[in-house]
Order: sequence, then structure tokens, then C-alpha cells
Amino acid sequence: MTPRFPSRRARGGTLFAVMLLMLLAISAMLAAARHSFHQSGRRAEMHSAVTLSEARAALLGYALIYPELHPGQAPGYLPCPDQANTGSAPGVACHARDLGAFGRFPYRTLGLAVPASGPGQCLWYAVSGSFKHNPKALALNWDSPGQFEIVDTAGRRLGGDEHSAVAVLIAPGAALPGQTRPPAAATTGAQRCSGSDSALADLPAFLDRDYGTGFAGGITIVHGLPGSNANDIVAWLTTDDIFDALRLRPDFLARIDTVLDTAAGMLTSWLGTPELIAAHADNITADRAHGRFPDAPAAGIAEEAANLYQNWRDQLRFVACTGENPCLTATLVDPATAHTATESCRALVIFGGERRRGDAPQRRRTETEREDPAQYLEGENLASYTIGMGSYSGLRHYTIIDHQQPASEDILRCVH
Repeated sequence: MTPRFPSRRARGGTLFAVMLLMLLAISAMLAAARHSFHQSGRRAEMHSAVTLSEARAALLGYALIYPELHPGQAPGYLPCPDQANTGSAPGVACHARDLGAFGRFPYRTLGLAVPASGPGQCLWYAVSGSFKHNPKALALNWDSPGQFEIVDTAGRRLGGDEHSAVAVLIAPGAALPGQTRPPAAATTGAQRCSGSDSALADLPAFLDRDYGTGFAGGITIVHGLPGSNANDIVAWLTTDDIFDALRLRPDFLARIDTVLDTAAGMLTSWLGTPELIAAHADNITADRAHGRFPDAPAAGIAEEAANLYQNWRDQLRFVACTGENPCLTATLVDPATAHTATESCRALVIFGGERRRGDAPQRRRTETEREDPAQYLEGENLASYTIGMGSYSGLRHYTIIDHQQPASEDILRCVH
């Protein structure tokens, strides 16, 4: 059966209407979906849950409208934590590229009032190096890994799949034995949270574990219970949470098209130069070569297109004829009209689409996984790419056919 595709107008929607509905839904969901807690601490716990819900929604909104706040930038980035107890993200980098960062929640940056937990303490916040806005990771897309595993007090995983959570909000519980929480220092002006002007110095006094303020690799964060020796409660965002929202932006399709256009232009310039194609090929058969595209600096891509291309480069593969005549057959579907056409191509750009989830998930965390075409391609495309012969099929443009499922269909760009 030929799938019925939504029109581009219907897909686009209105950014702020989608954002508002989404954030309201998230807030309601998080406020309702909490553990059963001891009756004595329920009121404080519910207050913390609502505060976490509001802060989480604000973080998601920040990622969603990041280009409107920072013209020329891609969506998806999250602020650095507040390291100086001012309520704001620092104006400088939070640790080196790819390192995660821990500190207080930057409520002023997000336009919120002081977000206090049930016991009256300000929220704490951690962000993965893959999503923090300064310094930015070299690539940000729907496969960017997180650094946090969320578990309950019994060690059972609560949040994220194998790609993990990318941001965590923590509401401190009541002070545990050995924790001394000083009031806000009088010398810090607008400071409103308890503690000093150093997140590094204060962190052990407010949280169950001393996580440090900068870290590489993954860390485990416990979602606790009131009255226990692990009483901090948490909310989190995963890669999928953020990109399930971002893909509803009206300009998301155009961004993916720009990536495909950039790759197609590069591939066109290679045609007629067999040694150039061979230099980037992983495999060459009798009449075709296939492989991955180079990074932006090696490709010499203009600066205005380089960041977008670099963010999505790992989704791209190419197949190119080694001779001067078309050797590839591609069946292409226009998602706006559902019109299908078969074309003869001298080369193909293949964009893998979102990874499959569920019972047979695709995994793209490690470099080994990202090199594996089976983690990006499906069906006849995977078979043809792997054996170096056969035809291809896919969509002309990225589209969401089922909003309840990842858009994992391959996208093709034919170079004639």
C-alpha cells in the first residue's frame, strides 16, 4: 500500500503553538508520573516534582527555540549550569569540549523564578558535553549520546535507552547527616540560593553524592526516596526527548534538505575523477564505489553550511558509479504527493534517517557502530550498499509518517 503522507503545510505547523502544547503536556505528565512516596514526605515531594516539571519544560523550550535566541545557530543546545550561584549560565565555556558540566540550575537564563525543592533548596542541574552550548560538540544530532544513567535506589534503570539521558535536574532532599547548608552569602548581591558563590564547594552539602562540576564519560544518578539516605529526586531529558520536539519545527525539513544539497554538490564535483571517489570509498566493485563523506574542513565546505553539514555528516553515505554512465537505479517517493518515480543516477546521497527503536533497535553510540551501515540503512538499501550491486529506494525528503514512531526511512538524493 502506498503510504499517505501529510502535506508540507500540515507537517510544518506553527512553532510556538506546537511548543506550547508540548510543554503543557510534558508538565502535566511529569507532575502526574511520580513514584509512590512515604506519606510523611508527600507534600514536599509533590512540590519538588512540580518544580522539576516546570524546570524540565523550560529546558526543552530553550533547546527548541535556541536559533531564535542565538541567530545563525542550530536548535537543540542546552545552557551551561550556574557555577557562581547567580541564577545565570556563565558567559564563558563550562569546561572543555565534550566534558559534562554540573552546577545549579540557571533559572534566570531560562526566565524562571527561583525554582526551590520541597525542603526549600534550589535545583541543581547537569548537562552532557554533547548538548551543552559552550563549547559546542563537533556534532549534534538525534544520535548524540548522553552521559547520565538514571536509576532508582535499587539500581534499576529509570530513564533513557542506550543513548542515555543528556540533562538532569536534581531537587535536593532534606539535609543528611554530615551535610551543612549555609544560607545565601550576603556578598553576592542578587544571589537567592543557599550556599556560597562556588558550585564546586557547595555540591557535597546539597546532593547525596559528590559528582564534581566537570566530568568525562558516564555517571549514574540516583532518583531517591524521602526519608532514606538517598533522598534527592530527579527529572531528565534524553536525546529522543529533545529531537522528538525539534523535528516538529517548521524549518527542520529545510535543514535536512540543506545537508543533502551540500553532500550532493560535493558528490557531483567528484564525478569524472575516479581517484577522488576512490579516496573516500570504503569499497569499490566492478562499476560502483560506496563510502562515507569527509568532515567539513577536509571537504572545504563554506562556513555558513559547514556547521549544519558537520552536525549531520554521520547520517550520510554515498554510492557513485566508477564510469561515466549511470549505473544506479533509485525508486524515489515524494512525501508531499506520494508520487513514485524510478530514476537512473550516476551517484546517490543516502541519509539514514532516525534510528529504529523498540525490539530491533539501531545503535549509533560508538564510532564502530557509526561505521556500520546496518545501523543506518534498511531493506534493499542495506543489501545493495553491502554487496555493491542492486537498486535503491527511499524518500526524496525527510518526513514524519507516524508521529508515534521515529522517521527511520532512508532519504535519497539522485545525482544525474
